[in-house]
Amino acid sequence: MLRVSGISALLLLTCPSEVWASPSAETAKKCMHYSYVAFPYKRPGAVRMSGDRQAYFRDCMAKDGVVPEPAPAKEQ
Repeated sequence: MLRVSGISALLLLTCPSEVWASPSAETAKKCMHYSYVAFPYKRPGAVRMSGDRQAYFRDCMAKDGVVPEPAPAKEQ
């Protein structure tokens, strides 16, 4: 038991103490807006759905919202 607590204390001392912050609500709103600009809403059942909007949103959130503003998608 002493060995486990000693190892955990050693790990706490050697690990960096920085905390990773999650993206802010403003970033999420911006990424959601951009994802709907790039991939506009279409009525379910009218067209085949794809995961492009969700993939764009995840990529934007991973980059903390630092992405160029997308051009509006062309209507088909």
